Amino acid sequence: MLEYYLTGAGLRLAQVVIHASLWIVIGCFVAAIFRRMLGPEKVRKIFANNTRWGLLVGWLMGMLLPVCSLGVIPVVREMHRAGVSRGTIVAFGLTAPLFNPMSVLYGLTLSDPIAIISFSFCALIVVSFVGFIWNRWLTGSLPEAKGADEPMPTIGLRRSASVLYTTAKEIAGPARIFILIGILGSVLTAAFFEKGLLQNQVERDNWMAPIVVALIGTPVYSTPLLAMSQIGSMFQHGNSVGAAFSLLILGAGANLGLLAWFAYTYGFRRFIAFFLLLSSITVGLAYIVDKPLYPKGVDPAGHTHAFDVYTHPFKYGESNLTDLALTKLDDFWRTNEYGGTYVLAALLVIGLGLLAISQRFDFEAWFQSGTYEKTKFDRIIPGWFIGMVAVTGLVISSIVGCYVYYPDADDLLSDLTIVNTECVIAAKTKQWEAAEKWIQYSDDLSRRLEVGVYLRKGSVSEFQTAKAKVYREKLDTLRHAVEDQDASNINRQAMDVAKAYLRMSEAFRTRDKVGFPPKSDE
Repeated sequence: MLEYYLTGAGLRLAQVVIHASLWIVIGCFVAAIFRRMLGPEKVRKIFANNTRWGLLVGWLMGMLLPVCSLGVIPVVREMHRAGVSRGTIVAFGLTAPLFNPMSVLYGLTLSDPIAIISFSFCALIVVSFVGFIWNRWLTGSLPEAKGADEPMPTIGLRRSASVLYTTAKEIAGPARIFILIGILGSVLTAAFFEKGLLQNQVERDNWMAPIVVALIGTPVYSTPLLAMSQIGSMFQHGNSVGAAFSLLILGAGANLGLLAWFAYTYGFRRFIAFFLLLSSITVGLAYIVDKPLYPKGVDPAGHTHAFDVYTHPFKYGESNLTDLALTKLDDFWRTNEYGGTYVLAALLVIGLGLLAISQRFDFEAWFQSGTYEKTKFDRIIPGWFIGMVAVTGLVISSIVGCYVYYPDADDLLSDLTIVNTECVIAAKTKQWEAAEKWIQYSDDLSRRLEVGVYLRKGSVSEFQTAKAKVYREKLDTLRHAVEDQDASNINRQAMDVAKAYLRMSEAFRTRDKVGFPPKSDE
């Protein structure tokens, strides 16, 4: 029994760290730029502090910054220190983990575009209304928590060093505590929720589904892309649309770590009022959009696997759990590790070392000491220009990131051909674990294929969309057979996937070459 709980919790812990590491590093680096390069006054100006546009700017900046609900913690801490208004912090802190250009584009392949657009609009309503109330009513007597307008580091080496110092110190400092709290929520949920426990809780006919998802979504951690894929699965299986909205706002948008920071910073009573307001308006909107946005022509599957990533990864009573966990972790590492874990670990070690050295050496005094002697090669960059470059850089990096994550059709089809082949072979040879993994990869790559074509061509034809949809439907049918380990029709279902892939591949390759579907296609 002990092995069951330890392996489940350990595997989920490692998966969350791998998923979140890069976004945590980005969040800490952005916080360091705010503090050392811009300073409190310029940060307040960037976020249109104490103006009628503050909430909108917070929402827009959150849409651009590529962080998750853990990576946003150091940023909101620095915003609070700089004296940014509470409502703007709420708008930014809840929006940044929800949407970024990559996740929004991905979401458009998951259901009717109107559903994702409506979700985005409803999210704006949530963060704007909660931010407005948080600013005007709930905390009207709370003084603005402005950070000390301390002198900026001396221009040159000291200022550059201070950015690295602050990034590492943030990872090893107080932000680490709140990040660990956020991770702990997912670990405990995975340890004590049995595998498959949440598969039947979000059906269309279950009027409690939005509330159930609001309760289970809050303590877990989810990246924007993962949340979008789960929402897509819920649409595809005819689950509750209201539950999908609750998952987006409270699953991807918040976690226990972010909520703990709100409680620590603003007080427990004010936090309770804030959380009740956030939950109430989220669930209320979830019930409003549930029926109008329900996809037409979808037969409810009766269950969903969207929440399996939050429950225990193994069935109770399975043997060799340690070996299974290590195998799953190795597959997850090779698929999802892009260097962020190494960078996070290195900065954590550096940060802990700097904290120990700071007991004997005053880094802050060194950063602000010395005099700057300008040479003919130096150029003093004003703070407003740095801020403009930072915002422009976010836009450019988001665009570049989209093109990298959604490659050209021919390049992606080369990878998808291999993945699809592995999927079919694993299913036909009854390698259930491997087949389940390859099915998931195939589904994901097929969606990225559509987005990649849209980015480069400006549209995706109805013919291509239809072939991609049929392919994913065949994958879904195969997924159910693999999950049930039903070998009776597995060969036929695997061949259906192979045929559907060939038709989809021909549709996208033909589009690139001649611009219209092949006459020979059925």
